[in-house]
Amino acid sequence: MEIVIKTLAFVFVFGLLVVFHEFGHYIVARWMGVRVLSFSVGFGPVLWARTRGHTEYALRALPLGGYVRMLGDDPTAPVDDEIARDPESFHNKPVWRRMLIVVAGPVFNFILPLVVLFVAALIFDGRLLSARVGTPIAGGPAASAGLLPGDLIVRVAGRDVTTFDDLVREIGKRADQPTLLDIDRDGKPVQVTVTPREVVHAGAAEVGIVERVGRIQMAPAEQVPTIAVQAGSPLWQAGLRSGDRVREVGGKPVKTWHALNLALQAASGPVTVRWTPLREKAPVPRAKASQAMQSLHSGASEQATVVPRGDPSPAPGAAITQRWGAAPGHRLVGPVLLGGPESEIAGLLPGDEVIALDGAPVAGMEQLYDRLSAPYQRVMLDPAYRVWSATERVQRLQAAMIGHTLLVRRTLTVTEVQANLQWRAGLQASAPPPKGPWQTYLAGLAAADAAQQLATGEVQFPTLLKIPVTLGKDDRPDLALELAPLVDRVPPDLIENPHLIRHAFSASWSQFLRGSTLILATTAELFKGNVAVKEVGGVIRMAQMTSEATERGLERVLQLLAALSINLGILNLLPIPLVDGGHLLFLAIEGVRRQPASLRVRQVASFVGLAFLGMLFLVVMKNDLQALFAK
Repeated sequence: MEIVIKTLAFVFVFGLLVVFHEFGHYIVARWMGVRVLSFSVGFGPVLWARTRGHTEYALRALPLGGYVRMLGDDPTAPVDDEIARDPESFHNKPVWRRMLIVVAGPVFNFILPLVVLFVAALIFDGRLLSARVGTPIAGGPAASAGLLPGDLIVRVAGRDVTTFDDLVREIGKRADQPTLLDIDRDGKPVQVTVTPREVVHAGAAEVGIVERVGRIQMAPAEQVPTIAVQAGSPLWQAGLRSGDRVREVGGKPVKTWHALNLALQAASGPVTVRWTPLREKAPVPRAKASQAMQSLHSGASEQATVVPRGDPSPAPGAAITQRWGAAPGHRLVGPVLLGGPESEIAGLLPGDEVIALDGAPVAGMEQLYDRLSAPYQRVMLDPAYRVWSATERVQRLQAAMIGHTLLVRRTLTVTEVQANLQWRAGLQASAPPPKGPWQTYLAGLAAADAAQQLATGEVQFPTLLKIPVTLGKDDRPDLALELAPLVDRVPPDLIENPHLIRHAFSASWSQFLRGSTLILATTAELFKGNVAVKEVGGVIRMAQMTSEATERGLERVLQLLAALSINLGILNLLPIPLVDGGHLLFLAIEGVRRQPASLRVRQVASFVGLAFLGMLFLVVMKNDLQALFAK
């Protein structure tokens, strides 16, 4: 069934691209009074055909495109007397009419994505994320400014915002500028000043597109109550460890960290806590990565009565840390992939807490990512990056990615403490070689010191992490940073889109401009030699992309259709003989000279264009087959 759906999706995408392009030529030709002899989808032998009026409508065997044949439209053939006298001949129409007919195909390729993206917005954006704060990212501007989960941002610098998209758009304009936010906090108006941090998106740096925007680093979804537990604290003594997920407090469910905080603040004495321990503490095979997060907290829950410590009325916001001994799991490591540098070199495990990087404290995993990838970003932002070869880019990026020292805090269950005490006690007798940073650290301690640290159930150890830079099949470098956070988030609430039609127009136009800019820049850099020829793909690549998009749903298929249509429109406007751009070039010359180029010139140009397209076809097939068999 899945292969059928993917096949139908490809037929839909490819067929609509071809039909819409050729329909542009067809409808404008009819409008301009030109007789259309054939409207064909595909090339080669006819599978199906029907003639109506002067036009044959045909479906052909080779799905490599399509064409519209008009009376007198062959620029490489002499015009016979009968066609020359026919008023419906393409040849007899004024230059401006012929140019309209030729340009109509690419123009319709630009109309199609606008229509598709508009329809997609109407279908999928009827409900949107609100401008409500879910999780202020640790160490980010939102957290530093004091934004809290549940805060509803209603204005940014005096401009009303309703949805999360509105918020992102307004904040994006104000990088490094102190910005006043009007907030509804539990029904009370509050004003907060935040300074959005400049974030650089350099994913398309090889074609010269670098986007700089402001971000306050706030997620619209609230994080679940996965906790980091202090050794010796009341929660620790009850049996909880870092990475465990709290389910209930006092018999009442808690689904978010904010709810847990409120529940424990309200508890003035002993309270029953139910939690799910972190079950899987081993690296997982790459093939099981998508299910790894769900398996971390699977299995039965545990329950204990926890007795708080200290002042029953601590400072606001400090209740969990001071009285109960838990903090949000911002710095906890999630699923670790087997064979990756995080497991093989750094020896990290799920539930480990990264507390420092190169001696500087870490606020959360997002901040850790930023600091680890900063050297990579600096190389990509070098003005000369776009003219370096793919090999040179990778070499420079690899040279920039030096190793970093992580300080890791690992908490152990009673069983794990006993196992490590036994291993350390027998170290001198059996002298097994250390297996990783954790064992190396324990082996380097005196036996008494190792026993003392292990007895606390909490050990801090340094480890080295170097993130490799790899070269993908398309010759694009990639930073293999696979360090996942442990803390998950609950699905955020959605609100009705208050301005659906206006939003659809704005969203479709914005995506169209962004996609056109990227494709146009990539095409230009390809001809300059700054983008690898491996970027070019054909029908097989299109089928692969459609298959991948189908797995992610209809919305992704429509976005792919829009991108492919823009790409087809731009490529057809290139001044290459035998494609629309080449026809437009000769018509422009005819308009200036008041007479067409000679038949000999047109024939030579067509031969050159045919040779170019033939070589392009071979390159495309080579790339497609390599991509196909590289799977």
